[in-house]
Amino acid sequence: MTSRAQSSNIGLVLLLALTITSAGVVVAIGGTALTDVQQEASNDRATHAMTLFDARAAVVGLGEGSVQTVRLGRSNDGQYTAESESGWLRIRHTNYTGTSTEEVYNASLGSVSYRSGDTTIAYQGGGVWRHRNGGTTMVSPPEFHYRGTTLTLPVLRIRSDDAASGGTTATIRRTEETVRVFPNETAATDTGEGAPYDVDNPDGSTRQYRNPVRNGTVSVTVHSQFYQGWADYFRTRTTGNVSVDDDNRTATVVLKTTRGVGQFDLPAKGESVSVRGIAAGHAVTDFQIGVKKDSGTFNNLDFSLYIQDGTKSWETMVSVPNGIGNSYCPSESPAVQFPVRIYYYDSSTPEGVHLWENETVNSSTGPVQLGCDGNDMIIEVDLTGAGQTFTYKDGDFNEDTALDWEAYNDSASQAPSPTSFNHTGDDGENTTYRFGDTQNLRILTRHYFALFDSDFELTVSHGPGNRGTTQIDTSASSGTLRYNATSGGSYITYLHVTENNVSVALD
Repeated sequence: MTSRAQSSNIGLVLLLALTITSAGVVVAIGGTALTDVQQEASNDRATHAMTLFDARAAVVGLGEGSVQTVRLGRSNDGQYTAESESGWLRIRHTNYTGTSTEEVYNASLGSVSYRSGDTTIAYQGGGVWRHRNGGTTMVSPPEFHYRGTTLTLPVLRIRSDDAASGGTTATIRRTEETVRVFPNETAATDTGEGAPYDVDNPDGSTRQYRNPVRNGTVSVTVHSQFYQGWADYFRTRTTGNVSVDDDNRTATVVLKTTRGVGQFDLPAKGESVSVRGIAAGHAVTDFQIGVKKDSGTFNNLDFSLYIQDGTKSWETMVSVPNGIGNSYCPSESPAVQFPVRIYYYDSSTPEGVHLWENETVNSSTGPVQLGCDGNDMIIEVDLTGAGQTFTYKDGDFNEDTALDWEAYNDSASQAPSPTSFNHTGDDGENTTYRFGDTQNLRILTRHYFALFDSDFELTVSHGPGNRGTTQIDTSASSGTLRYNATSGGSYITYLHVTENNVSVALD
């Protein structure tokens, strides 16, 4: 009896101990879960409050009101903080004159944030971000608007420092009028069409920023605790080159300018004009070249423009006959005839070289002419002119062109005839051509340019052979190339940037 009684007592004690331990574990787990739920609820309230703050800050910062008040609610164990120097935004235009880089804008963004434990919910740059365990998600988008090839960026800056806990109210005030950053036409002088910015003037006046932006690339860089979220947003809004620097906590998006729109100086022999962002299809609307003679001679001159891009090559060559290079001007000289040829080849197809030729171009009529400036000859070429026709031919390709078309043709597995222009649109294609068929210069130029990608280099050449550059006055020679730009998200044509400053008082 004694042994059984002792066993019963021991069992009861063990049962009670197990029950108490289990209850403690349940209370501990339940307490932790309850704390997590409460903290998450607090974070959700702060997220909602920051979204409301975002909307009110936009009203003030973008000029629709001067003062707005937002009840942020209780912070529980967290704290609301306004910081004027947290993060910055920088805009650079690389090669904005072709040789140098312009820093268009560089300033702090500031932020208003709620911090609780390992979670930060913050307003910065016109957006709301949530940062936790080293990662960032976007709650609402920043003020970065990209559409077509236009970037609109009203920079919203927090220009005050404050902090509060418990029940908190934020008062937002505009601190100054909106500052126009780009475009900014405040310079005293103008350097002429094609110059995106004015240089510093001797009288100390400021540079002039103008649209459309040309040359190089435009980059937007954000340094921030929330840089990963900024990078994700850049990727969703553009197809530009987006990169992150984890060590410096920066996100950068790079957009290419559509360089070839408008007038340009004629490059030297072997140098190029960058064509960027040309739309698909028959996008070229205006393409003209004027080549003026220098101290040398235009006798026996072969002047050409060519493209080599991937598997595709194109060249148009104007040949000035021997004997008229120095005697054609003054302008009362009788008209002469000279040849103009157009070549195209794609190594990824079995076809040989396409050759279009007019051997009897009249020097005084049509889109390709010989003009005069005093006693100096000018080669005038309108590659989008329709007044001259060219014949599709089977040539020997022995001309002194910049590209080796004979080698291209030898590497082809079959002759090019017939060839089909498979575009549709303003030029009335779909059309198949055989040797002896004709077409005008405008359609040929627009067709072959449509076969290249959106970016390529248009290069200048002249010969024969290794002829120097002295016969062409590049300073007095120029061109115009206009085309419809692509709407793809890698390009920028128009940039609109303003600075909008607000202060935030937390009570």
